[in-house]
Amino acid sequence: MPHAVVDYSDSLTGAFDRRAFALELHALVVEILDTAIGNCKTRFHRLEESVVGEGTDARAVVVHVELAIARGRTPQTKSRLTRAVLELVERHTAKAAGLEVHASVDVRDLGEAYTKSVATP
Repeated sequence: MPHAVVDYSDSLTGAFDRRAFALELHALVVEILDTAIGNCKTRFHRLEESVVGEGTDARAVVVHVELAIARGRTPQTKSRLTRAVLELVERHTAKAAGLEVHASVDVRDLGEAYTKSVATP
């Protein structure tokens, strides 16, 4: 916890520094949720195809961040985190020249049955 999954359109690949985004995202999550940075995990899914609206604008691309966090955070904290992550996405995709970036963020609680394990050799 927290777990982030970032879906992004293939055409953003050259303009979206995923590692830099993840590192800033982790620092942001630590600040807002008061958690240890070692708990933060981010996975990226490159979308080979994405369609926005009627699909007539090839410049339209997608970035969607799903952030699953431990239960018990207030709606205000979740809202603050959502806004901050959206701003981070906007900053990290600002260099996507000629593209119309449709960015979204969804912050949700992990399920009651969530568990984890960290194995060391």
